[in-house]
Order: sequence, then C-alpha cells, then structure tokens
Amino acid sequence: MINKEIKNKIMDNVKDKEDKIFISNLLDKILRFEKTDTLCFTNFLNLKELNIAKKILDYLKVNYTIFCANDSLEKKNIFFIPKYLENSKEIFSDNIACLKIIPNVSKKIIHKDYMGAIYSLGIKRDQIGDIVVFDDFAYVFCMRNMKEYLGLNLTTVGRQDVCIKEVDIFSTEISNISFKFIEKEIIVASFRVDAMLSEIYGLSRLKAKDKIVRGDLFINDINIFYPNTILKEGDIVSFKKCGKVKIGEEIRKTKSENIVLKVYIYS
Repeated sequence: MINKEIKNKIMDNVKDKEDKIFISNLLDKILRFEKTDTLCFTNFLNLKELNIAKKILDYLKVNYTIFCANDSLEKKNIFFIPKYLENSKEIFSDNIACLKIIPNVSKKIIHKDYMGAIYSLGIKRDQIGDIVVFDDFAYVFCMRNMKEYLGLNLTTVGRQDVCIKEVDIFSTEISNISFKFIEKEIIVASFRVDAMLSEIYGLSRLKAKDKIVRGDLFINDINIFYPNTILKEGDIVSFKKCGKVKIGEEIRKTKSENIVLKVYIYS
C-alpha cells in the first residue's frame, strides 16, 4: 500500500512542475482506492501522461485498467476497479460519454474550429478526450459530468449552428471510428526529427530546426526542443502550423543507404 514515504520518494525524482501536479493527483487517487476500495479513475490522459502513469503504477504494483472506446483514439482513462465491479461495463459508460456534433448546414468544419468552440466554454483540457472530425460531423469524447454542460452551451462551431446527440460508447458506430490518414513515403538519411519533418512538410532543414528550438514540436505529447532527437516507429509527432503525423515502418534502404520510410499524415 502506498504511504507518505513512498509518495515522497516518487515526488523527489520529479522536476517538472506540471508533472509534479499530475503525479501527486494520481498518487492521491491510488491512495483513495486502496483505502476505500471504491471506484476511482482519471480524466483523459495524453500519451505523455499515460506513459508516466503506467511506469508509476507498474512500479507500485497497483492493478489498473486502461480504457479507450476505440483503439484508434489517443487519449485514454485509467480506472482503479474494486473486485465487486470488475465485470461491469457500466462503470465506463457511467463516467465517459461521446457526443456527435452535427452542423445544421452542410459545410466542412475543421478540427481547430471544434476545439476552439469547446475550450472557449472554459472546459479543462483533461475533461475532453479525442475530437474526431469528419466532413459533416464530429465525435467529441468527454467526461460524463461535462455532457450536459456541452449540450446546453455548445450551440455554434465555426459560426455554424450545431445540434448534439449522445452516442453509446459501446456501439458499432464508435467501434468503427478511424482517423483519416494520408499515407506517404519519404526518403531520409536518418531518423533525426529535423530531417524527417523537413521532408514531410517541404520545409528547409533550417526552418524545421528553428521551429523545433522555438518550441513548436511535440512527440507523443512531450514538448521537444532538440533537432537531433531520434524518432521511432509509432511515434506521434505534432508540429505547430504544419500538422500531425504518425511515424510508420521502414520499408527499405536505397543503394546510397538512405531510408525509405512510411508516414501517416493526419488529414
């Protein structure tokens, strides 16, 4: 069982202020779960937070369940489930909702419009999961305690009136969600992030380096400032004002030993 000594030992190794807050909150949830044997869960975790949480929970040998309504989604929740609730699916649907946002006019609205409309309502980022946008509508995953608030207050997106309906997170409609990718093959000399982003987005190497040093690069939701960072298959890279890409598999090497690599650009 976690105690003050163990908590202090973990916290002493954390330098980043935001990480300290996140880890402290996580440890408090673990402690509450162990003391009361009642259901506890996190809000939505990004890739960075999820990796931190998994390391701590595995170190502490705490039983936990990672929940995601669809394997394509990036943001996930961690549940600490008492034994008497282990076979209950309702614990997930009772705490997580999916809203389908449908504009009244058939006009393509982009991801940042949905995101801007939602966060302008003062909602904390960890209350909102993935926002999956299609041509005529979008799915927004949220903590259930935000469902009614969004339903009442999210009336327009991108200057278009919208209607909102809830979709069962265990429905076929949700299980069939997939992100749209533009598949692309690139040729690079190495897996250095500046070289790869330069090739993917048609930037000069210098421009890519400048943007990275300025703080425009996130790899698996971690802000990275070093152009020589090495990417690996499966990494999700966000580059401000350029886009988001998932690193795919190495296909082959050219005669000059350059790497032919597959990448998946979020459309």
